[in-house]
Amino acid sequence: MAWITLVEADVVSRLSSPETVALKSAALATGQADPLAEIVSQVVQEVRGYVAANRANQLGAGETIPDRLKSAALALIRWRLVNRLPVKGLLTDERRRELEDAMTLLRDVAAGRFAIDAPATLTDEVESATAPSLTARTRTFTRDDEDGL
Repeated sequence: MAWITLVEADVVSRLSSPETVALKSAALATGQADPLAEIVSQVVQEVRGYVAANRANQLGAGETIPDRLKSAALALIRWRLVNRLPVKGLLTDERRRELEDAMTLLRDVAAGRFAIDAPATLTDEVESATAPSLTARTRTFTRDDEDGL
């Protein structure tokens, strides 16, 4: 399996034609562009965050995600796109379950319970995490200070 870049065609394949039209034109503020690109980018970064949460995983270069997580990413994207619309009838129980399953899968990736393939090209991003720092305690009392107890 490879690491992939999500494109608009991937997202549109998960939507019906009327949904696609509504998402590109409805619920936009004056001067606001099609929100699809921004939502895709946000979800890709979120998926990459879950992947990076497990130290055993390596990130691919660019805005790529493991092919095994494509379905989960598309479920998140579709949910966020549809959630923008004033028509809440599109937020069906089936789609809600799909979202929950996607989040469970991403948590499993972070916990190391779901394996992903190593990318062919590694990222040059530096993942930084704080590590605990331990120092020896300074003795307040010595054996001489405890004389008489």
